[in-house]
Amino acid sequence: MATIRKPKHKICRTVGYCLYNHPKCPSIKRPYAPGHRPGSRRRKRSPYGEQLLEKQKLRLTYGMMEKQFFKTFERSSKLQGNKADNFLYMLESRLMTLVYRLGLARSIFDARQLINHGHVMVDGHSVDIPSYQVKVGEVIGLHPASKELDRVKFALEARPTGNNPTPYLELQEDGVSGKFMGITNPDDVPVTRINIQKIIEFYSK
Repeated sequence: MATIRKPKHKICRTVGYCLYNHPKCPSIKRPYAPGHRPGSRRRKRSPYGEQLLEKQKLRLTYGMMEKQFFKTFERSSKLQGNKADNFLYMLESRLMTLVYRLGLARSIFDARQLINHGHVMVDGHSVDIPSYQVKVGEVIGLHPASKELDRVKFALEARPTGNNPTPYLELQEDGVSGKFMGITNPDDVPVTRINIQKIIEFYSK
């Protein structure tokens, strides 16, 4: 499966903040676009440019290639209901997204690698497809031996304690696996500062 190989934090400087919640993101020290001087004004974008930027922000937030991102939009647009909510639901219910939300990986890209290398299980069965759409009630976990991986231990140590990672993931007794409860409130999805409606407009032309 194709992966993003370009510098992942370049767009962070373009938008002025980190998309990946990374403490060492260049946008923290240099919150201005590449090629611009500190304090320089950002060029005003056209309506199309704004739509394109919002699309890129959301696509890279979920660590997806353009073709896969657009196919997900096409599938979600065939569902009944609010297009933006349906699109966000399909993006958020992907296995690699939920592995990251559970705190089993330090980034969505690490989550993809864990899945590709066969460390992740769904309802007790190994699943190595990062784009797998998790169904309501399915339990996401790790192979017993995979819990001892340093990368997993580091991720779990960095996970906030006291609360479930997200309202739509029910943490199980082992503290590592979680049941997907479905997303009933789109506001629960931790995707901020992105105008999804502009993305709908971009693809609806």
